[in-house]
Amino acid sequence: MKILKVFNNNSIAAISDELGDIILTGSGIGFQKKIGDLVDESKIEKTYLFKDEQKKRFEQSIAEVPAVYFEIANKIVAKASKDLETDFSGEIFIAISDHLSFAVKRKKEHVYLPNIILNETKTLYKKEYQVGLWALDYIEKKIGIRLDDDEAGYLALHLVNFSFNDKANNAIRIVTLTKEVLNVIKTTMKIELEEDSIGYARISIHLKYLAERIFSNEEVNFEDTTSDIRDMLKENARLALCINRIVKLIKDRYDYTLSPDEQTYLCIHIKRNTAL
Repeated sequence: MKILKVFNNNSIAAISDELGDIILTGSGIGFQKKIGDLVDESKIEKTYLFKDEQKKRFEQSIAEVPAVYFEIANKIVAKASKDLETDFSGEIFIAISDHLSFAVKRKKEHVYLPNIILNETKTLYKKEYQVGLWALDYIEKKIGIRLDDDEAGYLALHLVNFSFNDKANNAIRIVTLTKEVLNVIKTTMKIELEEDSIGYARISIHLKYLAERIFSNEEVNFEDTTSDIRDMLKENARLALCINRIVKLIKDRYDYTLSPDEQTYLCIHIKRNTAL
């Protein structure tokens, strides 16, 4: 097992005959090491693997991205592993180091890239977002550049997408669907949902679970509430229009048909949290 790149004293990129390209972390594993040296396997504490299709991108990244961003990524992943109590795939190092490299470049050039799903990310992935905010503080201490809070949102989504937890890989789609449906609710019901309100949080969380079911093809056995949905929609024409628009949106964009039961629960959440 040979070293491909030393990020810092405690993290390196290496190549293994059995595993291919990997990232290794451990106290002192990179201390006084250089490219081509053999890895001291007794110091390996954690091994991060890459899917075959990602290995070429990994090799390109370690050649092009400054080592400091891998070092920062390592710190962020370590913090996230502890705070979120989860593990991550090796691809997270590529995603975070690449992202930060470009984010810092944009910051130096005074180019602002707004995160249009920041509010939804903050609501749906609170713990990951808190790690993202911690990362901004660490980055500032490390390289003297303060990135915008938008970047904490982007980092949060990387943490979700590359986590080994149950609903990984769909974070952006989940947040996007949630934002789209919230916009339908606000425009159709003619209300303003304050982003720090309890109502906004409750509806957002419900939509998150709905989106997770849609994107994971998860089957849920609800009670038959067809009559309930009919009664609720008869009582309120605007609510009926809102539900019909949401049903159409989800069918058109995501090829998923909301069952009467899912429509009923959505109605309940909209009525409960929009002061109808």
